[in-house]
Amino acid sequence: MTKCCGCISCSKETRDTFAEMMNFSLLKDVIFVIFAVSNFCTSIGFNMPYLYVVSQAETLDISKKDASYLIASIGVANTVGRIILGYIADKPWVNRLLIYNVCLTVCGVATAMVPLCQDYNALLAYCSVFGFTIGAYVGLTSVILVDLLGLEKLTNAFGLLLLFQGIASFIGPPIGGWMYDITESYSPAFLMAGIMIAISGLVMFAIPPLQRYQEHKAKQKFNSEQLALS
Repeated sequence: MTKCCGCISCSKETRDTFAEMMNFSLLKDVIFVIFAVSNFCTSIGFNMPYLYVVSQAETLDISKKDASYLIASIGVANTVGRIILGYIADKPWVNRLLIYNVCLTVCGVATAMVPLCQDYNALLAYCSVFGFTIGAYVGLTSVILVDLLGLEKLTNAFGLLLLFQGIASFIGPPIGGWMYDITESYSPAFLMAGIMIAISGLVMFAIPPLQRYQEHKAKQKFNSEQLALS
């Protein structure tokens, strides 16, 4: 047995895994930083619909019984979304990053449009879209990490991502509640959540050109080294 964090007894394997998860050297990787910022933004808005969509429905004079079905519809759509998106993303000819980016962007735009939903059917349609598209965030994050950084960095990268997600999930809902206290409306909370989720999808579109730029720089460096040796 050894000490983890200097005080907790644990096995050497556990200590090594924890140390790898909390290795902050990945923050020097621009691609990882973009992905971490994207996850942070997504997590700020992720819980808003679960917490406030029923209350939003009640402000439209929708019964509590009908409003409760909205949460159920998110769960059903989310289950279907994870299965379908996971199946599609598993195909070798599919651009998984593109699916991830588009889903988050659509999810964010739909969430920002909740204030325009004035009846039960509109909210039900939104909940279905949100549940389906947010399934990409839950189901494809680890896969995208492997695609971007490699399998050997998955433990470290996922550990740091969970740190970003935890902080964002902690501050997101209170911000939404604070907005309601000021405006006495849930619309600003949904608007903020939608903008953050949409931003999380849009910033990820910067990764492919950045990868191409890094590959070009690496190729130039290799060519210059070969010329120097010749």
